[in-house]
Amino acid sequence: MRTLLALFVLTVGFTFGAAAQVEIIGGSSVQAMIDNRVIHADTTNISGYRIQLFFGNDRAEAQKTQAKFNQLFPEWSDESYIVYYDPNWRVRVGNFYRKIDAQPMMKTLQAEFGNVFLIRDKITLPALD
Repeated sequence: MRTLLALFVLTVGFTFGAAAQVEIIGGSSVQAMIDNRVIHADTTNISGYRIQLFFGNDRAEAQKTQAKFNQLFPEWSDESYIVYYDPNWRVRVGNFYRKIDAQPMMKTLQAEFGNVFLIRDKITLPALD
């Protein structure tokens, strides 16, 4: 009985101790499907945060708020957005992945625009160099 147990332990040890290799064999159609999936993956719009500067039904006021922001912060002008959700206009700025990333900008904007809010929104990630 002991020899049978010892033989079993050695067999299991050699079986699981050996390095295993897995090879997936697929034709060109499998590679084409993978390539197609990678090409069409949308990684530009993900959930994140923006700072809302304006909310109201006056389009001219929304445009004025955006123009003021773009004048004060020209380096951020490509990240200012006017969004219309019936019946209100919204001016939102920034593309922040985390709340903590938006905090310094919120403090700066509160001094210029008064009440600003952090809003969960779809953001566009910056292009990688």
